[in-house]
Amino acid sequence: MKKLKKIVFISLWCIIVIGLLISMGFVNKQQDSLLCKYLDISINQDEELYFIDNLEVAQLLSSRGDFIVNQPKHAVNVNDIEAVLNNHPAVANAEVFVTIDGVVKVKIEQRKPAIRIFNLSEESYYIDDEGKPMPLSDNYTVNVLIANGNINESYAARYKHHVTDTAYSKKSILDELYAMANYINKDEFWKAQIHQIYINEDREMEIVPLVGDQKIIFGDTTAMDEKFKKLKTFYEEGLNTTGWWNKYSTINLKYKNQIVCTKKE
Repeated sequence: MKKLKKIVFISLWCIIVIGLLISMGFVNKQQDSLLCKYLDISINQDEELYFIDNLEVAQLLSSRGDFIVNQPKHAVNVNDIEAVLNNHPAVANAEVFVTIDGVVKVKIEQRKPAIRIFNLSEESYYIDDEGKPMPLSDNYTVNVLIANGNINESYAARYKHHVTDTAYSKKSILDELYAMANYINKDEFWKAQIHQIYINEDREMEIVPLVGDQKIIFGDTTAMDEKFKKLKTFYEEGLNTTGWWNKYSTINLKYKNQIVCTKKE
């Protein structure tokens, strides 16, 4: 009797499992044949970035023949669409997926420029917040730090190796500019005070402030935090109290534990 009950119990469970599998297969088949209703595109615009918009994304996919609306779900290759969008120069990351009710969701995170480079070849490009080169856009120009002067590095050379590439050991002035830009952009005080970095003939960085016409010689990024702290103290306790904004022609931060100033003639 117990044996019979066991057989019946097992049989019932087998029937239930088979039924569930058949139902799941039917549901999956229905889902695959479900038509995609529309394309829902969302793009982050943190810090008012407008390098790419919804219309450009839709046109990009349409120009490739990626017909999405009214296509069966199984016909939409989300991996391929993601790859195409991630290759766009303004896109940091793109995610694509289809919801259970047939909506194709596209979520795009734009790249964030940290500094704009003007080199000696009259070429201009951005370095983004991850240290990667980023071409200029015909659609939008972002207000970021500017670096110019004796910069030889081209976009093509930096495109092959960005600053976070551990296999790339050659030190570049772009590495220094990237580090400096990151420091300035994360500090509200310096972000409001500095708008340009100039590379002089000695390949040293000079800060161009928004207030005053002094030449501020920074050198390289060695002891960068200490140098900025010295300069801030000089601003707050020196120039602000004396009002001698125009008294000095040069402020040199290269020397440890001191600031060397040159008076105007």
